[in-house]
Amino acid sequence: MPPQLRKHFSQIASPMTTSTYRIDVRVDSLDGLYSALDPSPFRQRDLDPRAVEHIVQWASDAPPKVPLELCVRVADDTDPEATEADTQAAVRNFFTYEGDLLERQYRRNRVRTVRWLAVGLSIMTVLLALHSAVGRISPDSLFNDIVGEAFVIAGWVSLWVPIERLGFDGWLLKEKYLLYRRLADMEVDIQPEV
Repeated sequence: MPPQLRKHFSQIASPMTTSTYRIDVRVDSLDGLYSALDPSPFRQRDLDPRAVEHIVQWASDAPPKVPLELCVRVADDTDPEATEADTQAAVRNFFTYEGDLLERQYRRNRVRTVRWLAVGLSIMTVLLALHSAVGRISPDSLFNDIVGEAFVIAGWVSLWVPIERLGFDGWLLKEKYLLYRRLADMEVDIQPEV
């Protein structure tokens, strides 16, 4: 790692010599960590979307095997409605719930993608059979070349979405839900801002 990046990295997270990757969040009061639109009790309340975006963004930069730690620095800790225990439980509950949703979406997409792949392979088989049939009807004609190649291209296009979903989109979704699992397991440390 270049020296200027190492210096920057140690300023935004725990130094590499420690065993955790620290994510700092600064809030005016502990209540500021929660979504103001959610009327639920604090332990079940959603976190503020800006705080979640910040936490997820920094956590995605963390090394994969290093445990995460969230350090909430509170500027004004006079009589917040939320307690430290509420905040720790709320962070854990929020990321567990969101991780569960992502995992369900990942599994649903895998099942749907396998169906699409079966349909795409069936379409590809039919179109290749048509390509072969057109080749037998007029073996050396321009019509055969154009229509036959169109059938082959259409067959590959029918496989495009399943292959994209199975590979690239599936990997990204799985990576995101694994990150949320890590976030659900992270320690939450609440400190007054100095």
